[in-house]
Parts: sequence; structure tokens; C-alpha cells
Amino acid sequence: MKKDNTRLSISEMSNICRISRQTLIYYDKHNIFKPDYIDANGYRYYSVYQIPFLREICALKDNRLPLKEIVENLENRSVDSVLNLLHGQKVNLQKDIEELREKLRSVEERMDYYRSAKREVEHAYQPYVCQKPARQILFCKWEPKGKMDRPTMHITHMKLRNRINDLRMTTDMGWGAMLLRASLDTDHPLEGAGAYVNLPADFTNTYGIPEENLITMPEGFYVCMGKYGMPYETKDIYALKDNYTIIGDIFDECLLDTTFYTEDIQRDFCLLQVPIRMPGVNVGFDL
Repeated sequence: MKKDNTRLSISEMSNICRISRQTLIYYDKHNIFKPDYIDANGYRYYSVYQIPFLREICALKDNRLPLKEIVENLENRSVDSVLNLLHGQKVNLQKDIEELREKLRSVEERMDYYRSAKREVEHAYQPYVCQKPARQILFCKWEPKGKMDRPTMHITHMKLRNRINDLRMTTDMGWGAMLLRASLDTDHPLEGAGAYVNLPADFTNTYGIPEENLITMPEGFYVCMGKYGMPYETKDIYALKDNYTIIGDIFDECLLDTTFYTEDIQRDFCLLQVPIRMPGVNVGFDL
């Protein structure tokens, strides 16, 4: 019997349209694209005239359109319906592109942060002076008052992170401790101290964040030093205090946390940033 040249087996349809047999079987079972004929043995056959429909399904699927919308469009097809379908997908793709750009920015920010951390590790315990721009941070005092420990530090930090997420802001890198200059010369150097996370450079407070939680790290000259230890430890601050005139609150930023611990090193690596008076320079925020 002469073969019907308008009829294609599932394997032939699969090869012609470059779609897997498993996908064609799935489409059949879910009423997305059904064979034209099934013989007594259960073999699926397609008509060559079905090729444009499968080709369109594949093309729209490649554009990440949902199968449900593709099928509905094929059932009630017009030029306007296709234009509306594609316009909706264009809007969705533009959103995806913006989200991917934001993710890329976040990845690049992380890479820059860790490159900076690597440089600081290579020059640990070597103080240097630099000029820093103003920077905003989200701040939360440590509770309870008194002796600080890692659990308190981690829990407070996560409270800040959750606050950032609740505000739908993106800030992946930069957290630490702010210690008050006024408390350094007392018996309670951690009085008023707390945790912070960096805010984006373009941050504006349209979120109603209370003033006591929104701190500006002032522009000016800072002595910086990378060191191993927890952000709430003060011994390295006092060592710098012997050689520099500290004129503002201290920022101790964690660059490498517990996730970077090794058998030999079981301490965070932090960057002390201490505002100082430079001889002959008025930095504008002396206490």
C-alpha cells in the first residue's frame, strides 16, 4: 500500500520541527497539540498541514510565552490577537531585562567588594589615611546593653537585613558596627553602639525611616586598618587612638565573615574606619 505522503509519524514530526518525541507526547496528553490520527496500535501520526501550527507553538515558546496563552491564541487567532499577545510578552521581557540588570549590578558590586577585601587582607594591620565621601547607613543599637557577643551581633544584623528587604531595597554588601566616639573614654565603650548596613549611594528617605536609625557617615579624612576580630572589639581602636586624633564615631565594617573561616583563622576580617583630624584641614564635623 502506498504511503500517505501527507502523514508523518511522531519521529518524523520530531525530526522536521526539531522537537523531542517526549514533548510531542506531552503536548498530546495536555491537549496542546494533538496528532491528526492514531492507528489501532496507538501510533501517532500528524498531517503535514499541522506543521505551521507546531512551528508557531515552538516559535512563541522560544519567546517564553506560556503554553496556555499560546493555545488560546491559536484557537482564536487574528493579527490583532497575535500583536496583543506579543506586546504583553514584550512588557514581561522588559521587566526581566531590568531585573537581570539589577542582578548583574549586584554581582559586580559583590565582586568589587571582595576584591577590596582581598587587598585589605594583604595589608592587614597597616594603617593608612584616606578621604571618604559621605555615606548613609541603616543603624540599630545592640540589645541588650552590656557585654556583646556573636549571637547578639548576628540577630541585630538580620533585623536590619529584614528591614531592608521589607522596604524592597537592594543592598548586598557592607555591614558592621558603629561605636560612639563619646563612649570610648568611659568605662562602657560600647554604650550606644550598634550594627549597621550600608544603604545605596542614591538612597533618599522616602520610607519614613526614623532619624535615630538613619545615620550619615560624614565626609572627611579617615584612618583605616584591616584587622582580624569582631566588629564590637575595641582594642585596635585604642591602639589607633594613641597615634591619631579621633573626631567622630567609628565604623568597623566586616569584610569577611564566618563563611570565610579556616582551621587557622576563626575570626572575622574587618576594616576599621576612624575619622581623624588632619593638621591644617577643617573637615567640618569635629566634636
